[in-house]
Amino acid sequence: MNRNVLVGIVVVLALGIVGWWYWAMMMPVQDVPAQVSDESVNEVAATDEETSRELAGTWRSKEDARFVRVFRADGTITDLYEGDDSATIMGTWNFVDDPSKEQAELPVVKDAKVIKVQFPEEVMYFALTTLTSTDLSMIYLSGNGSLEFTRVQ
Repeated sequence: MNRNVLVGIVVVLALGIVGWWYWAMMMPVQDVPAQVSDESVNEVAATDEETSRELAGTWRSKEDARFVRVFRADGTITDLYEGDDSATIMGTWNFVDDPSKEQAELPVVKDAKVIKVQFPEEVMYFALTTLTSTDLSMIYLSGNGSLEFTRVQ
């Protein structure tokens, strides 16, 4: 095979891979289905009040056992990092009725309730994808990634 043809094929393949990677990174996350379990309160019939009662409590991160998030039914939230008192931060949380009316552009997460967490220096949005008596999963909408928790109390 001619060396120029081989180089051309390699260049076309490399450009295709780089183009696909760029396209994948630039596409917003849309319509991510929520995980629903038998005990989940993310069903359409669940009201914000019911979900608030289920969410209220202390949750420990599955990825970092020193990170704890406390949701209270009164709409306050506290993030703690065990061993570092200076990392404790308090704020508020509430449900977002219409994500399209928020200042931040948020992806749509089908069948998930969206909550807005406001700390003094930042605002974060999460989609609740799993909420049971023992487990909590949230997709971080204003960043990337997800958080997984286990109920402490």
